[in-house]
Amino acid sequence: MGSIRRTNHSRLTMKAKTNFVKYVERLGLESLCTFDNIPYFFIFVELDTKDKVALRSTLKYLLNQSLAVLFFESNNGYHIISPSMIHFQQWLRIVDVCQQIYPNHFYKHDVIRLSSKAKDGKILFWENGDTRNKFKVSDDLLKLFELRFKTKINCPNRVKTSLIYTKYEDIDIS
Repeated sequence: MGSIRRTNHSRLTMKAKTNFVKYVERLGLESLCTFDNIPYFFIFVELDTKDKVALRSTLKYLLNQSLAVLFFESNNGYHIISPSMIHFQQWLRIVDVCQQIYPNHFYKHDVIRLSSKAKDGKILFWENGDTRNKFKVSDDLLKLFELRFKTKINCPNRVKTSLIYTKYEDIDIS
């Protein structure tokens, strides 16, 4: 019995096995913004589960805090974004409760990914828990998601803000 002869075709299609980790650069938005030279914070929640109970519990809590909320299905779960501008102490309290609802110790609620992934949902959901217009809402943050999801969000109390973008490296698991 002879040895197996490899052709040029089989050499080109074979993948080399490696133990290298591949990284990809992502664009994110930081939870800090400014309006009239005053710092405000946004709530960002990343649920790494498709569990509807975790999603409903988180949304119910945020809406009960009178926050406006955007959310969409992400690669592994859901991204929840509140464009309502809140002060730091309130941000800390809300983040703490969100961690109690769905513990995610790897996520610090300070940056949300803006770069799309292939399995991200195509529908943006919007709920406004701020029926008394208690909070100002970042027009610039809403416009980002209106453009990404090709939709229009009807929201009062919109104000122009300065947003802070960041680039970071993420492990590419595609």
